[in-house]
Amino acid sequence: MLTGLADRGWWLPGSVLVSTLIGLLLPALLITWITDGRDGLRALWRRAVAVRLGPAWYAAALILVPALTLTIGVLIGGTPAERSAGFLLTGLGAHFLLPLLVSFVLINWWEEVAWTGFVQARLQDRQGALLAALTVAPLFALQHSSLVAGHSLMAGVVMLVLLAALAVPFRFALGWAYNRTGSLFLVGLLHAAGNATTGGDGFNAGYLRNLYPHDTNVTMAHLIAMFLLGLLVVIATRGRLGHRSPGHPPEERLEGVGMATHQTADES
Repeated sequence: MLTGLADRGWWLPGSVLVSTLIGLLLPALLITWITDGRDGLRALWRRAVAVRLGPAWYAAALILVPALTLTIGVLIGGTPAERSAGFLLTGLGAHFLLPLLVSFVLINWWEEVAWTGFVQARLQDRQGALLAALTVAPLFALQHSSLVAGHSLMAGVVMLVLLAALAVPFRFALGWAYNRTGSLFLVGLLHAAGNATTGGDGFNAGYLRNLYPHDTNVTMAHLIAMFLLGLLVVIATRGRLGHRSPGHPPEERLEGVGMATHQTADES
């Protein structure tokens, strides 16, 4: 989500990692333990490591999102200066797969365990999936307030408002993926795949950043891609985002989000 901002001097990987693990994941785990006990923690953990999904979901994360992002990036940046087959293929390893792994394992997986698996999942049981995503988006933006450090107050506010606006359809798309699969592993992977395609992981340049080393605008492509996907999801699901009405106690709701194969068209 943040790679479009990374190359504009706003990326502080250490602070984001600390804020994710200590300021976000740890409180989510503690509150889950207090409210739902060990059963709640185990259920949340099962969702975090739910990897048994249909191949279409992994194709969406590892092919669809990067391909759409790359297409938008090329439309923004034009024909890259270096476009030999060797350069493009070599970049897949060093500037896509490596940033994907680092971003996923260090930040995005755990970030989405907290944001999607704890905050958004609980909110949507109370107020519906659409309103839950709208509520989470500005909070998600505030978590990354360190990214605007060093700017004037007005500039910082504008940046955070822009990030919050872009985060809304982003949360729509991730909320839908979670509701359809129950897998926080997949949600984190979707998040990380976009980051890897654009700016990278904060340590390694992403694929588009490597293609266009002097054009930071292309690293906004992931935000645009997720914006489009999020709007498409809202329209296709009529705002339901695949959420099923809660009818079980909290510990069962953590286990009871239906897999896509078990949902009807009306539940999508």
